Order: sequence, then structure tokens, then C-alpha cells
Amino acid sequence: MKIARLFVLIAGFILLVGLACTIDLTGPAATEAPAQPPAQPVVTDAPAQPVEPAPTDAPAPTDAPAPTDAPAAPASPFFTEEFDSGDLSQWTQFYITGSNEADESKGSVEAANGKLKFKLDSVDLYSYLIYDTQTYDDVKIEVSADNRGKNNNNISLICRYSEDGWYEFSIANSGLYWIYAYDATGAVSKGYNTMANGGSTKIKQGKDTNVYAISCVGDVLKLYINGNEAAKWTDRKFKLPAGKVGINVSSANVTPIIVDIEYFKIEQP
Repeated sequence: MKIARLFVLIAGFILLVGLACTIDLTGPAATEAPAQPPAQPVVTDAPAQPVEPAPTDAPAPTDAPAPTDAPAAPASPFFTEEFDSGDLSQWTQFYITGSNEADESKGSVEAANGKLKFKLDSVDLYSYLIYDTQTYDDVKIEVSADNRGKNNNNISLICRYSEDGWYEFSIANSGLYWIYAYDATGAVSKGYNTMANGGSTKIKQGKDTNVYAISCVGDVLKLYINGNEAAKWTDRKFKLPAGKVGINVSSANVTPIIVDIEYFKIEQP
């Protein structure tokens, strides 16, 4: 009986010691603290805005080139004008009207794109252009004329233009021609006086280019059409003195009249 009670006490003691070993008298073990998150980057001041370079003073504008004087007359009185400069300051332009229906405000002439351009939007209007810087006694003139409008027009070449009058060689695009003496003073017969006229199959009609030339040598007047002599006249009546040279484009009863002169050549005959 005593032995059994002793056995129970020993067993109870062993049980208490085991329980004591399993009980954590210091509380739960502390777990390892988690690592701190990586430090956030320090926010620096916003980058300074790039500084605009201080504007430099704008370059001072240079003075516009002063307009040059009108081109001087060619050293030689004989030359070819191709109208490249666009300058007509050495020429005088005027109109003569053939009827009350003519309207000068509807005519124009200009040098542009290397051509002398005549345009007439009125009937019976005669547009003259005279070269001012030189007078000639004996002279030959040649032009290349491109018809770009109606067929019923006249192109005239002029020699010995002065206050007394002039000689005018008029060629119609339709195939006819005339040689006039214009008497400005009435010394013989005032106005246009027909000295010769006729027709030529050498004239290219319609929208085409013709080369016309005249020569005034002494009293002998000659007309050339596309390299061919078309008319010759000896003037024993008006005998106009030395003078200037020029060109005319005229309308008749239809418009528009548009003629481009590609060159105006003044030669020694």
C-alpha cells in the first residue's frame, strides 16, 4: 500500500516537472523585426528652368539700296533692245484715236518677262512708243512680233519721227501693208498720207510670229517681211528730216489686240 502511494507521488512529480518544461515563463519569444523599407529618395528641389539667353539686339536694317538712275543710252546708237530690264524710261508712249469709240484707258504697254507687251481692249486705238534718246538719219529697224490676240491688227515701224512728222510702215496681220508719210504741220498735206500699199503672202496670219524690218536711207524707203523685201518707195514729196524711231500697235474693229514684241533692233543700214 505504501509502495503504491510512493509510486503515485513519484509519477506526479515527474508529470509536474515535464509540464514546467513546456510552459514559457518569459512570454512568447520575440520574432525578428522586419527589415525597414528602403529609404525613400530625398526629394530635391525641382530643377531650375533653363534660362533663356538674353535676346541680342536685332541687326540694324541696312539702308535700302538707292534707286539707280535710269539706264544710260547705249554707247552705240545701234543696238538690240530685248526689254529684259523692264525699264521704258527712255521711251515715250502716246495714243492716237481713229474714231469716237476709241477709249485710251483701255490700252496698255509694258516691258515684262523680256518682252514689250501691247494690249488694246478698245477699237480704233493706235498705241505708239518712241525711243527718245537718239535721232537717226539713215537707219534700219527690225522687230519680232508675236500675235496673241485677234487677227485684225496692225503693227507699224516708224523712222524720222520729229515735230515735222514721220514715216510709218504699217503691216496688217491679215496680209496687207501700207507706207505712210505723217505730215504733222501741214507743210505738204496734214495727217496720214499713203505713199504705197499692197499685200504679201509672206505675212504669217493668225496667232504666229513675224519678223518685220524697214530701212530709211536718203529718200528710199523699204519694207521687209520675214526676210523678204515687200515694198520700196522713193519719197520725192515729203522729204522728212532726221528723227527718232519707234513702233505702233493698232486695233481696228475687234478686240482684244495682244502683241508681244520680242526685240527691237536698231541697225546701221
